[in-house]
Amino acid sequence: MTELRALLISHEEVGRPGQIGRVLAERGVEVQRHVVLNDDGTSNLEFPDIKDFDFVISFGSFHSVTDPSTAEWVDAEVDLIHETFETETPYLGVCFGGQILTKAVGGSIERSPVTEVGAIHINPTKGELPFPAGPWFSWHEDRMVLPADIEILADTDISVQMFRSGKAVGLQFHPEVDEEILSLWLELGGKDHLPDTTTPDDFMREWKDAQEAAHSNVVELVDWFIAEVVKK
Repeated sequence: MTELRALLISHEEVGRPGQIGRVLAERGVEVQRHVVLNDDGTSNLEFPDIKDFDFVISFGSFHSVTDPSTAEWVDAEVDLIHETFETETPYLGVCFGGQILTKAVGGSIERSPVTEVGAIHINPTKGELPFPAGPWFSWHEDRMVLPADIEILADTDISVQMFRSGKAVGLQFHPEVDEEILSLWLELGGKDHLPDTTTPDDFMREWKDAQEAAHSNVVELVDWFIAEVVKK
């Protein structure tokens, strides 16, 4: 069997592949990681040639797609997504990556009325989901607004959670999160990006109760994406 190759796009170093990377490794997928933002704040927009890869996965960010300061590298990634459309290269966008995909298909991003954070279950909007409805990890302050012709597959009362356009899939939740990643995120953003009613310690304890099931769910999500999007 020919080994698959995947381009993994992180917007900051802490936007690691986590549990998604683990499952890809278990499936024998060769990966190359590209980090967009350097430690000094400059951006690396020299993306690898997507023709060298079987699929692309783009992860989250502490930044907002709507922030003018992100426009240069968000626009560059929108161009990359358009290239995946032209070459029919499968694309999976996770949270921020899903929001950039939203822009690429003609949608927009708006501020969410509440920060959707913690373990969530998503609701199928069209038939049954190809993987469990939850628990999944969520942490986002913006939400997707999609054109009417885009197939929305799951949502919550707060936001769209999953959509598909051809060989491109966008997720609002974070399948990749593991304890190490969450600890880093809480250290970096727990003070400014968590609701006032939640402390980082309480948040970590609550997630530990859900993470075993969530990590099992990631296996089904990745296997579905490879079988039904990448290989078809």
